[in-house]
This record gives sequence, C-alpha cells and structure tokens, in this order.
Amino acid sequence: MAYLRAGYWVIHASARSGTLHVREVDELGRVTGTVFGEPISGWWSERARRLTFLRNGCRSDGCVEQGYEGYAWDEPADAGLRSYFLAGSFETFGGGGGAKDRQSFGWFASFPGTA
Repeated sequence: MAYLRAGYWVIHASARSGTLHVREVDELGRVTGTVFGEPISGWWSERARRLTFLRNGCRSDGCVEQGYEGYAWDEPADAGLRSYFLAGSFETFGGGGGAKDRQSFGWFASFPGTA
C-alpha cells in the first residue's frame, strides 16, 4: 500500500477550495483522479513522498493546464488516528489562470484521520 492515501482530500489552491480525488496509485506509482472535478494524471514517489500531476480540463470558458508538485507527511490526530497532508506549488500554462508576471501558486490538501 502506498503512503499516499487514495480517496477524497480537501484541497486549497490559490484561494480556491475543493476536492482532490486520488482514485488510484498503482504499483508503478501512476496516479489517476480528479482535482476540482477535472481529470488528473501523474506520479507518486514513495521514497520521496512526492506527488506530481497534471490538470488538463476544458470548459466553455477555456482550457486549464496546470502542473502540480507536492510533498506528503502525517501527524497524530484524535483517538490514535493519523491525519495526512500534502503541500506544494503549481504552475499555470496557457490559459491556466496565471498572468505574465505570476505563474506559480501554492496549494495544500488534507485527508481525514485514519488508523
């Protein structure tokens, strides 16, 4: 089992809150899921506890292309459980929400306490 928990994470990215759904982490470290309802694909490094993924979704108002990188850790929670966290940054490409003088933003995600 990978250290990265599959399931629904609460994510905060550049003043926006939503869901990071880690659907699967396979035996090679490939990650699939969604962020803010749009598909992601990426990689999990068990040794570095690093998650990298691309968000690429198109809507009627344009396409979002963003590259995320973050690192995981856990902390004690109530009743002997552990809470899991991810934090890092993401880069915007094309119409991905950035500006010519700002393309990098921070993000943070949390997963509820588990045994």
